[in-house]
Amino acid sequence: MALEVLNQKKIDRLAAEVGEENVPVLLEIFLGELDGYISHLASNSTGDIVEYLKEISHALKSSAASFGADALCNIAITIDAKAKAGQPINEKQDTDDMLDWLQQTYQRYSELVS
Repeated sequence: MALEVLNQKKIDRLAAEVGEENVPVLLEIFLGELDGYISHLASNSTGDIVEYLKEISHALKSSAASFGADALCNIAITIDAKAKAGQPINEKQDTDDMLDWLQQTYQRYSELVS
């Protein structure tokens, strides 16, 4: 089974936990986070892109899971696990994969708040 860009069941569960009226605000914060990551990865302005990938992968494991961004969460878990195991991170491939899922997730979640 392919992982979903947006797991609606998790969004519904989040709404039940925090209140339906609070979800748009939380989604805007999540979108802001994603936008920042996309900007940095796309411009390679972070200096050491591998260290940045490690940093955002660690952060995204939790936030992507909370918002039901299952595919993004999966790539974050994969990169974070490689980093923790001391395995090499493929700068080009892992950056491209992360950027692709960040962009897909951003686009799909933007539809929820527009």
